[in-house]
Amino acid sequence: MNERERFVRGTLIGASCIMAAALLALGWFRMWGWALGFAVGALVSLISFQLIVASVIRLMGPTPSRPTARRFWWVRSLLRLLGAALLLLLAVRYLPVNLIGMAVGLLAVQLGMGGYLIVRYSSLETERVGEEDGKP
Repeated sequence: MNERERFVRGTLIGASCIMAAALLALGWFRMWGWALGFAVGALVSLISFQLIVASVIRLMGPTPSRPTARRFWWVRSLLRLLGAALLLLLAVRYLPVNLIGMAVGLLAVQLGMGGYLIVRYSSLETERVGEEDGKP
């Protein structure tokens, strides 16, 4: 597994743990509006993260030989982005969501990314400390 795949997987695992913990805590305290807002925000955050990952992979890879393939990819990406925005709009309009909970949910993937990076680099530092002690 290369570094990019490890980063994406670690971010998704970290975000999933944060989402599960937050939803359990909000459910425990019976804050249903917050939990619903958090869930919608986290879903949009995951959709956006997947869109960003697909865009980076697409831009870093070889360019397609056909211009229609590139146009189809852009149209599909814009439709997914509009779908995420529509989901937010419909949730705010028709569901009893808490807007602060939704805003925190939108940060779920970023918090998962930060958690993954902290765990990853702290484990690298502990490995390096052991290596440094072995040198004369």
